[in-house]
Amino acid sequence: MDSTKIDFLFYSPEIEKNNCLDAVDSLHAVKVLRKKQGDIIQVTDGLGGWYRCSISDPNPKSCVLNILEVEKDYNSPKRRIFVGICPTKNADRIEYFIEKSVEIGVSGIFFIKTQHTYPKKINLERFRKIAISGMKQSLKAYLPEMTDLLSFNSFLKQSTRFTQKLIAHLDEQAIDVTKIPLESDLLILIGPEGDFSKEELKLAHENKFKTVTLGENRLRTETAGVVAVSILNLL
Repeated sequence: MDSTKIDFLFYSPEIEKNNCLDAVDSLHAVKVLRKKQGDIIQVTDGLGGWYRCSISDPNPKSCVLNILEVEKDYNSPKRRIFVGICPTKNADRIEYFIEKSVEIGVSGIFFIKTQHTYPKKINLERFRKIAISGMKQSLKAYLPEMTDLLSFNSFLKQSTRFTQKLIAHLDEQAIDVTKIPLESDLLILIGPEGDFSKEELKLAHENKFKTVTLGENRLRTETAGVVAVSILNLL
């Protein structure tokens, strides 16, 4: 299916079960975009499913669809990139990272609380809405996995599912990330605004994280996250 002619992408995680849009997307489709019965729209389930649908009932509360064509694993990424990142003191900055990393192509985000992480909690529901918006805007069929705020130790336990684990940190042992062979699934850890503690760096290395650099410049947390996702997608 050609995505270049799509004016708007809708999200319905259970489209095959419910054959309709939720209240928010229904209102947008019918009242804002003025979609009518018989109009063709594109819908994703956020799991790689891409659906070409016609509107059978343009109800602004629950727009009913008729699925015409389905494509699974639509534009599947060549590499699944997961990022472990610490929420920033200014929420706008981490929200910027979420939006841009989804547009570029991130498969999952772990939100981590380190010794130097300022926020004690996150608004995961808002973060998810930003991710959905980014997915729609960039016409992608994959909504990234996102965790609630994890302790550093909890994150390390979850990281055992990855065979390639990287940590972005400027030190003498760090390798340029562009110089290493990359696997199809990988995890990269981005530090907090106050950097990792010595203990956290030690734990990361003990848990088989390899230290890499994203260049010679010192970057803000959210900038480093966006740069990491960009580089790893291009390599």
